[in-house]
Amino acid sequence: MTQLHWSQKYLNIPWLWSGITIEGTDCRGLVYFVLKQEQDFEFKEETPKDSDCNYDMIEQAVKYGELIKDYRVLREFDVVFFVIDGNIKHMGIMVDKFGRFLHQLDGRVSRISNINEKYWKNKFYAAVRRYKK
Repeated sequence: MTQLHWSQKYLNIPWLWSGITIEGTDCRGLVYFVLKQEQDFEFKEETPKDSDCNYDMIEQAVKYGELIKDYRVLREFDVVFFVIDGNIKHMGIMVDKFGRFLHQLDGRVSRISNINEKYWKNKFYAAVRRYKK
């Protein structure tokens, strides 16, 4: 019997503004929830959890890892940030080294997309790879 990939249990979670549980999340809540569940790790970031993704979040995240600007070198559990309408407004978490990432879009259920798709590649801003424990 084949074991499901960890990401499968986080698919189809309903969208909920500032949610951070399996019952509902936003993009930020999903990333934090997955890191806590799968890696026993949380960013101790200082921005309120009910605010949009922003550059401060990346600054906080970089305290725990390295900034990566090339989407082609991403790997599992890297946290990815996207610019939409001129600001960082979306984030997700890499599922594998082949470009698949888990994320939560406003008003939709969580899903896996591919960063190599033109839309996401053009919106990619940076990623943070956390340091090993």
